Amino acid sequence: MNIMINKINSLLFFCISTIVCNAQQAEKELFISPLESIPSLSANFAELRNDHFHSGLDYKTGGAVGKEVHAAADGYVYRVGVSPTGYGKAIYIRHSSGYSTVYGHLDRFRQDIEDYVNGKQYELKSFPVMLYPMRDQFKVAKGEIIAWSGNSGGSSGPHLHFEVRQSATEEPVNPLMFDLGVSDKVKPVIDKIVLYPLTRFSSVNKSHKESTIKASGTGGSFTITNGNPILVNGQIGIGIKCWDTFDNSSNRCGVYSIIMSIDSVTTYGFIARRFSFSESRYLNSHIDFPAKVSDNEYIHKLYVQPGNRLSMYNGLINRGVLSFTDDKIHNIEIHIMDAAGNTSHIAFKVKSLTDAPVEPSVLTYDKVLPFGKASDFTADGIRIHFPALSFYDTLFFDYDVRPSDGRFLSPVHTLHNEFTAVHDLFRLSIRPDTVIEGMSNKLCLAKIDRSGEIAYAGGEFRYGYVSSDVRSLGDYTITIDTVKPELKSSFISGANLSGRKSITLTTTDDFSGITSYTAIIDGVWALLEFDPKNNLLIYRPDRRRIKENTLHNLEVKVTDNRGNTTSLQTAFTW
Repeated sequence: MNIMINKINSLLFFCISTIVCNAQQAEKELFISPLESIPSLSANFAELRNDHFHSGLDYKTGGAVGKEVHAAADGYVYRVGVSPTGYGKAIYIRHSSGYSTVYGHLDRFRQDIEDYVNGKQYELKSFPVMLYPMRDQFKVAKGEIIAWSGNSGGSSGPHLHFEVRQSATEEPVNPLMFDLGVSDKVKPVIDKIVLYPLTRFSSVNKSHKESTIKASGTGGSFTITNGNPILVNGQIGIGIKCWDTFDNSSNRCGVYSIIMSIDSVTTYGFIARRFSFSESRYLNSHIDFPAKVSDNEYIHKLYVQPGNRLSMYNGLINRGVLSFTDDKIHNIEIHIMDAAGNTSHIAFKVKSLTDAPVEPSVLTYDKVLPFGKASDFTADGIRIHFPALSFYDTLFFDYDVRPSDGRFLSPVHTLHNEFTAVHDLFRLSIRPDTVIEGMSNKLCLAKIDRSGEIAYAGGEFRYGYVSSDVRSLGDYTITIDTVKPELKSSFISGANLSGRKSITLTTTDDFSGITSYTAIIDGVWALLEFDPKNNLLIYRPDRRRIKENTLHNLEVKVTDNRGNTTSLQTAFTW
């Protein structure tokens, strides 16, 4: 009887395993590559970016636009977007598998979608649109051409941005979990290790400063250049700078997983399977934020701050924070893996000290802003309101002020420092020294960076203060923007532009930035595309909307964020 039961159990296990394996393989084969050429990636999923994790794959297109973009699977277009920033021109396709795919930075859509979008832009009198077609309006077949690649929106060069999302939640998932033909036999690279004293009582190598140690190695096996045990005491955090590459691309991309253990006990895990857009800004807590600000360097922190709610962690013990007070040698190992399963590792020793080797560091501050609680700060000429969860940990807030050097309309207020990340918008109000009659609507906040460059920070003058919602600490002051944008056409008035597919104008603004733009041709609203990367306004003549071989009158108006407006009137034949 037992033999029979064992045989039945074995058969049942085999059947279940076969079903699971077949289902996993079927899911891996759901999608094809959106480009016909052998995939070459310049970026991958969860790669570390400015204020966010990258949500898909970036396919190289040879530095050119116009590559055919194919639907990765059967489905229907449920969303189409056009924007001067972000994804630019983008198509969103829903599939019966429960996944959706996204194709961004496109140059143009297939003709029926292009006509639909163009018609809606004219109907809404807006270049940026987000449209939701009917379910049966634009069906697509696997491999069908849906668009052509481009460089639209916030793209820094021609490429195709491709995403896979869970349809029910719109959460992006790692496209490399599917077989898209991406070749990767290259193991991740480990560049350096960083040890951080996390309290004023902690130390690394008898110092309260962080310690950075270069790594060396090949073939996935790395060691620290100085093999001696690192002296540690108190609560310590570990950081690692690492990256991955692919077989036919030298671009430094993100890694799929990181696991850290001490004395063979796992204390930290990170895995890039999926995340939600609402949590993407937690990247600023995940990384060594000061290293990003000062050196544009991305370092994974292998410990989690109290306010970091990122869902990509697992296996945490004490949030990855290590405590050392036992006068023993400890072994730390870190394993890095890419989505193809290529693994690299590094191991090093630390010497835990029983007694603190240095006196506690001195802490100076003006106010404690407790983690998780709303806080206010006021001083002469300034008011700040920080909502709850503005910071990732309790902040010992430091404030300073200095007189204006004559360029500004208020003193310069230093809010702590720009090396501290802020998660949520906070309300900043600064009192101007003077308000010119009739010019209060031109007042705005300005942020001054470490090099002295100033950037527009918005604001509205009410009740004696200029107030704005901002999202970073550092130096702030008040300035005024009364300068109109510049606007120039690329042709002389009356020029014969017959046969041209596009007509361009250039527009720039010296401070607050362009906020709106309109074109009127022969008294009728006309569609202008805005390309802020190249300071271009682009009109594409359409014989369905203007008469050919005719002189047309064109009026263009451009307005910046402080209401300064420039108009241009000209004429052309087309």
